[in-house]
Amino acid sequence: MQKSLIWAAAVGLSLSPAVAEPFAFSVGGYFNSVIYSVDADSRYYDNEKASRTERFKDISFQEDAEIIFKAKGKTNNGLTVGMQIQLEGATESDQIDEHYIYVSGDFGKLEVGAENSGADKLQIFAPRFAGWKTYDNNFGTWSSVAKYEKPKHDNYSADANKLTYYSPKFSGLQVAYSITPSSENDNGAGTEALLAELDGIKTHEDIKSFGLRYTGSFGGIKIKTSFTTETGDYIDVENKGEMKETAYGLSLSSGRVTLGGNHFVSDEASAGGNDWEITHVGLAYKWSKETVLGVAFHTQKDTQANSDPDMDTDVTIIGGSTKLGSGVKLTYTHERVESGGALAQDANFTGVGLLLKF
Repeated sequence: MQKSLIWAAAVGLSLSPAVAEPFAFSVGGYFNSVIYSVDADSRYYDNEKASRTERFKDISFQEDAEIIFKAKGKTNNGLTVGMQIQLEGATESDQIDEHYIYVSGDFGKLEVGAENSGADKLQIFAPRFAGWKTYDNNFGTWSSVAKYEKPKHDNYSADANKLTYYSPKFSGLQVAYSITPSSENDNGAGTEALLAELDGIKTHEDIKSFGLRYTGSFGGIKIKTSFTTETGDYIDVENKGEMKETAYGLSLSSGRVTLGGNHFVSDEASAGGNDWEITHVGLAYKWSKETVLGVAFHTQKDTQANSDPDMDTDVTIIGGSTKLGSGVKLTYTHERVESGGALAQDANFTGVGLLLKF
């Protein structure tokens, strides 16, 4: 079944007619820079120290940036053909991560390449109020002081090469389905990843992703809801087994207020991983035309038998963002992280930054 779908997609792409006019190219992206005041227990920075009385206080500069290249054109029979390449702008190597091509029309959209799965892209999350995604923690602040798991589908297929189909929207409903042969194959070349099991390399294989999203309104309230799931086989030197993630998302918007989030569950025990139960919700309030304020709560528990309570983590984020001009926002947050267990610890991050979108 999986191979048949891949071959059908390949034939469909090869039969696409020539582009009727030159591609339109564009360059965009974002740059997010934040200065944090950090106040945290020192054991988070040195695993050999377990004292709860020692504190770490300092200033931290964090960046997250991408430059995105796009091309788009029309074929002779009206299909849209395009591509996207994303260049990481805040790493030493300036690596390319997502890179894919697509064909879309009345049938929906077919996407081939290294991009997040359909489950990930149809998933509903908590609203943004600080400019950046509170559930994503791209700065790695929280994960540097406690075990932090994202409530999103980027663990198995991630940015690996895949085939994704998105259906047209029918009465607000849209579905997506992705096939990822191996999570190791994300550089656009080579078949070594298919032989990863022989070398004992960690890999997720035969990953299938499904997403369902509904967008509509009822009584003046805008509603978005999603059901998403991703399954795959996990293989390394010591473990082999099936892994599964399932998430339910909901967003309600009325006037200046948006309330939303998701509940995320993963079953990884058979492959030597953790069983996670994660809830991340947020409330955003549009204070004015320029300013959005909000609060978000993240709670996660390791639900595996004989689980380690030190892995449980709670995060609270309060803050907002103010538009300073076209494509420029001032961001400000206070983030508190608490871990559970016998060695319960806490950390506080207070940050001010600029978010540029171009």
